[in-house]
Amino acid sequence: MRASWRSTLMAVMLGAVFAEGVASAEPGAQRWTENLSTGTGTSELVGTRDGLLYEPNAVMRRPEGQSRLTGLFEFPPRTLEQPVDTFRPRVQAAVSLGQGVEVDVRVRNPGGAWSEWRTATQDEAARLPRAGTEVQVRLALIADERGRGPVVQEVGLEGWREGTGTEETLQTLAPLTYRVYATREGLVGGTTANGHVIKSNDRFVALPSRRGLASNGGSEYQVRVCYSKTGKCATTSVWDVGPWNTKDDYWNPSSVREMWKTLPQGKPEAQAAYQDNFNGGLDQFGRRPSNPAGIDLADGTFWLDLGMSNNDWVDVTYLWTSGGGSSTGLVIDSNNANNDPSKGYIQLTGTSWASSTNVAGYYGTSYLVSPGAAVSEPATFWFYLSAAGTKTVDAWWTAASDRSTAAPFIVTNASGTQLANVKVNQTLNGARWNTLGTWSFPAGWNKVQLSRWVTAGTYVVADAIQVR
Repeated sequence: MRASWRSTLMAVMLGAVFAEGVASAEPGAQRWTENLSTGTGTSELVGTRDGLLYEPNAVMRRPEGQSRLTGLFEFPPRTLEQPVDTFRPRVQAAVSLGQGVEVDVRVRNPGGAWSEWRTATQDEAARLPRAGTEVQVRLALIADERGRGPVVQEVGLEGWREGTGTEETLQTLAPLTYRVYATREGLVGGTTANGHVIKSNDRFVALPSRRGLASNGGSEYQVRVCYSKTGKCATTSVWDVGPWNTKDDYWNPSSVREMWKTLPQGKPEAQAAYQDNFNGGLDQFGRRPSNPAGIDLADGTFWLDLGMSNNDWVDVTYLWTSGGGSSTGLVIDSNNANNDPSKGYIQLTGTSWASSTNVAGYYGTSYLVSPGAAVSEPATFWFYLSAAGTKTVDAWWTAASDRSTAAPFIVTNASGTQLANVKVNQTLNGARWNTLGTWSFPAGWNKVQLSRWVTAGTYVVADAIQVR
């Protein structure tokens, strides 16, 4: 009875706080309410008559999540009438002692990439990394020590623009790179923070902040990890939160960093605690780190892609920090081991295509290269759409002086109709997504083919495509 009374009281208090926030809304603020039936989350988030309930189940969990279990629920993106750079959540929820509700928001950049997530609680206003009209909202429901979560009845937000010159000074000409200690995640059969179920030889990384956490299966936040002892590199997505901390976006400058603002940019708090006795030698949860880790690597990335046998120091490039990170989309890699065959795969014609890592800047673990000849023999990237829609297609390649200046990407829909033949200069713009175009596709298996019918003595590179 006492617990029920406390829950009701907290719900009333929370509602009152947000009602007061609405009454004192910013002039010209845009308001909207998210539909709880349209979001996506893990099986731990259950829709009930009372609202969205967070019920943590007995899945294998990271040590970081044991003190405060957190469930994430992501709503579809939406387009507002006017740009916003600041938001305030209006949430109605039953929240007992020890529980919590946080609201994450991100904004789409002009180039199509998403900004980092920013978090607000209760009637707190939070500044986005930049202004924009397309935004996305994510709920973070936090359970108490007994594993009991809150119930959310309504999620409303108001957004407005504070003024000009609000963009964070995050964007650089090249993405940020730091040397950090990497540990193997393991936990096969467990569930990551974004809901991905970990499989054997999986490929993803964990960073100790959900500001750079991609959606389940998404590639909007990626890192490139290089291990000097083997000379191998791998590009993969951020699908989990950890190690040690959960609010340590150490790659950001102190003006933006969520916690531990006195530390040098690029130095994880766990490393400072382990090496320098920072914070009394403790992490965010009062534990004493047993290593200085700033990144966790899934088994496939750790063992197969980088050739690591023990935890060690690696060089990590945070690809979205240049502002040119990929938007949420389906990526089909040149290595089918990195693809979900139900969503996309690559198919080769002929025997001339060879896997290579000779030129740096490839996506994933390698790229495919073929010499030019008077024959098509394409590398075909197949991708499946469950419903018809308008999609933008990007291509990734490694650039070098011997590449073709007119590599032909042929776009064909599921009905067999050729939509375009886009010729690109692969001597330029390597190690990044390059937009081929935007087309309307029917449901079913569509394809993008890279032909090797180019000038003899030059080469074409099939590395990866993205459909968004």
